[in-house]
Amino acid sequence: MENINQKKFITKSPGKSLLSGGYLILDNSKRGLVINTDTYISCESNFKYKEKENSQKNYLTFNVHSEYLNETYNYLIYLEEIKKENKETEIINELKIKEKIKKKNKWIQNCIISSLFYYLTLNENLINILFNKNKLIEINVLIKSDYRFYSYSKENFSKNIKTGLGSSSALISSLTSNLILLYNYLFTNKTYKQNIIIKDIEDKDLQSLILGASLLSNNLSQNKIGSCFDIISSLFGSQIFIRTQKNIFINSPFYFNKENKTLIKDIIFYLKNEYIPNISFLNKNNHFLKNNICFISIEMGSDTRIFVRKVLEYAKNKKINKLYDDELFTSLNNINEKIINIFLNNINDNILLKDLCKKYRNILRLVSKESKVDIEPEILTPLLDKLIDKEKIIYSICPGAGGYDSIIIMGNDKISKEELNKEIEKIINEFNNMNKNNDIKANILNVNTAKNFGTIIE
Repeated sequence: MENINQKKFITKSPGKSLLSGGYLILDNSKRGLVINTDTYISCESNFKYKEKENSQKNYLTFNVHSEYLNETYNYLIYLEEIKKENKETEIINELKIKEKIKKKNKWIQNCIISSLFYYLTLNENLINILFNKNKLIEINVLIKSDYRFYSYSKENFSKNIKTGLGSSSALISSLTSNLILLYNYLFTNKTYKQNIIIKDIEDKDLQSLILGASLLSNNLSQNKIGSCFDIISSLFGSQIFIRTQKNIFINSPFYFNKENKTLIKDIIFYLKNEYIPNISFLNKNNHFLKNNICFISIEMGSDTRIFVRKVLEYAKNKKINKLYDDELFTSLNNINEKIINIFLNNINDNILLKDLCKKYRNILRLVSKESKVDIEPEILTPLLDKLIDKEKIIYSICPGAGGYDSIIIMGNDKISKEELNKEIEKIINEFNNMNKNNDIKANILNVNTAKNFGTIIE
């Protein structure tokens, strides 16, 4: 018989890069091209029962240790009864979280609270299992992060700078899905075969529940900024992304009431029946995904949320009838759609892709200038130009929200990874020598496209 106290749940979520469609995907009708990278955040969890003293309240304990941050976060989760005064006085439960030690990490905290709230709202009977009258449950989680999600400043090696490969989304996807799988085991005693990707789980209700809870975790952490493309791609894999039509945000506090139950059921139904089945995945055998890629990290980093706010404000001021329908954004989206179709239809035309990349960047620079947002910073333009002008390179861009996150470079199918790196290294060295007096430095990141797309249950 299995010792449940030794039962482990392991999930592993990849990073990402948005090659085309940055900012456009904030509109529900626009698409983006996103690929998974072989950078991962993995979560390993287990649970154990502890004897409870009569005087103790019913609560859950979460101990979450991050190897990268070398920090442990301890939380107590409990239910608080709230009397709602109406015609018939209603007593409802509110989900509460409390730090045992004052070390707050909003990303981890929101994953815990969102995953639990979603699962308990749909499966109320689990409340009696988790918040047991006789025993307490302690959940322990170990988080491991790929070092390539971060670079370091030249002045202070201990100061980490995000490389823009999606560490936050990989954490949310990995931790939220991990916890929901654990709750599901406690409730149903069901496990899944090893090395299965979330998108291949046959239980479509669980699949959509994981996505819904992950989206809520992200929205709480990001204050509803962004399209959530990184969460959806981290969970389900490289794809032609289009954002959900429904708003999945639920305001705190977390009440287990009729309104929230109806809302979550509606979200899960929509994700299961309308959104997930229509995701356009990129085939693993896609010609371009087999090409070698490389990233250049910049020792500065960017705050995506600030960029998005400013570009949205600029776009809203320019709009005629709806977002992004002016001439500049229309031109940008026309090129964006051509790039997407090349990848989606696996068209082997490197010359066309290189040309489209140059045109796409030209318009992005105009958007940068007019919106006063460094989507493609002027200081990086000569570097990107030299890269794309090389015969062996077919794509070179500041992906996603742009700025000082990592640049992505794609070589043609006739060049090895070693050759690509050597070509890039020369250009980086020239760039760094020219910018010795500027507070900027570029470094090569040895990153590849992921072999398995999406979050893996190991």
